[in-house]
Amino acid sequence: MAVTLLKSILEASAKSGRQGFIRNMPRHCAVFMPRSSKLMVTFDHFGSVNSEPPRMPWGHKLAEEMGWSHLGNMTKQNDWFRHKDMFALYRELRQGKFFADFEEVVFYGASMGGYAACAFSIVHPGARVVAISPQTTLRQSLVPFETRFPGGRKLGQWSGPWVDAAQTIKRAASVKLIYDPWWGADAAHAARMTGRRVMHYHTPFMRHRVPQHFKAMGLMSTVASRAIKGGLNPVKFRRLLRKRHRDPGYVRALLELAQAKGHGALVARVLDRADLPLSAQARAALAA
Repeated sequence: MAVTLLKSILEASAKSGRQGFIRNMPRHCAVFMPRSSKLMVTFDHFGSVNSEPPRMPWGHKLAEEMGWSHLGNMTKQNDWFRHKDMFALYRELRQGKFFADFEEVVFYGASMGGYAACAFSIVHPGARVVAISPQTTLRQSLVPFETRFPGGRKLGQWSGPWVDAAQTIKRAASVKLIYDPWWGADAAHAARMTGRRVMHYHTPFMRHRVPQHFKAMGLMSTVASRAIKGGLNPVKFRRLLRKRHRDPGYVRALLELAQAKGHGALVARVLDRADLPLSAQARAALAA
């Protein structure tokens, strides 16, 4: 991992004239790749820690494709980035006016990384935030509905600074939340984030696996880049989501819901609308 990262940083530094860096910490690693006056700050999601090496930070390919500078925060333990070293790093960056050197700053992440993007955005008031299926906190007293992620509650320091993303986002210029409004805990977290600057983009029946569905539909890069650049139009977003009927994972999730509720007619309707190359036998199996 270190060799791959170092090579990427050196190449980016040489092209941009800025100095990149790696900050290796016991639980996390922060990697800065300079490219331009626009900065994307990303945080790993829950599954990143199990990714095959050599590993790069979440969003590194997207930042490279967009030509943006990238501060990628990698995790070695799924503690929701709630560790004193991360707090110290971001205080240091704020005090050193690191973010002030950029004309645009966007914090971006999904799930655990979505929480961190919302929470750490407070270090640069006026930044924009893009979060996919984020949590607002794992402090039980604030979110009694959240029964997932017991390891994150145990590992994370759920006291101290920036503990509640529903409060930290109030200093952001805009917050784009992308989530399934029918998926209980995700919808409940999103409901805690209020204000005229918060925009909700719904992905019905994609549950907590929105990035995986976007990838299956070939939409991940398109949606993320438009959201980060500030051009994710709600009408166009709904049009893009029409591709979900070609995603077997989405169709299966919808079928499971229809079957669980005993809606045979809805099952038939889902299969009729699904734009999948299924044989009659396969359709019968899905509907069974």
